[in-house]
Amino acid sequence: MNFFTKTVLKFLSIMSLIAQVLCAFAGLMLLFASGALLLVPNGVKKQLLQYTDLNSNTNLSVWFLVLSCLVALAIIACLFVIMYALHKIIGNIHKQHFFVSRNLTYLKLILISITSFTVLNFISKLLFAQVHAYNVSVIFPYSWPSLIGNILLLSIVYMLYVVFKYGISLQDDFNNVIKMETPNEKN
Repeated sequence: MNFFTKTVLKFLSIMSLIAQVLCAFAGLMLLFASGALLLVPNGVKKQLLQYTDLNSNTNLSVWFLVLSCLVALAIIACLFVIMYALHKIIGNIHKQHFFVSRNLTYLKLILISITSFTVLNFISKLLFAQVHAYNVSVIFPYSWPSLIGNILLLSIVYMLYVVFKYGISLQDDFNNVIKMETPNEKN
């Protein structure tokens, strides 16, 4: 492995760790916000609901906000899992462990997390559409190009999964052939 590749892998490893820390921090803040919404006095709830233009039923609106926070927490958890698995794959590749079953497991975890992220993002948009709140998040926009991008990303990760699965089977076959030939050479 050349110097440039090692440098890029190290950079990606550090960036994935930073992303994990940011996701964990955001998740803790969302948990705090969800709990705070349930515990704050009614006057503060009314002001918050006025800010978010949810003036209908105060109790239902608060539960709507709590549910939205929990969906956002699940989305952040998916991002955390993606970054964790990516960090592990980068570490394995840096050690030149390419076609090992751990990488396949991490790719499957990424695939499941991206699928969950897409579904949860769609649920989030449906929740906000119920109260006529559109374009609430610029971080997770939900539009047709965004959906197509997620499906394209899922396709790419799935293709990587298939390639790694095939590579692992070839590696196992190669290792078995070497093991079978080694005793014969000693005779």
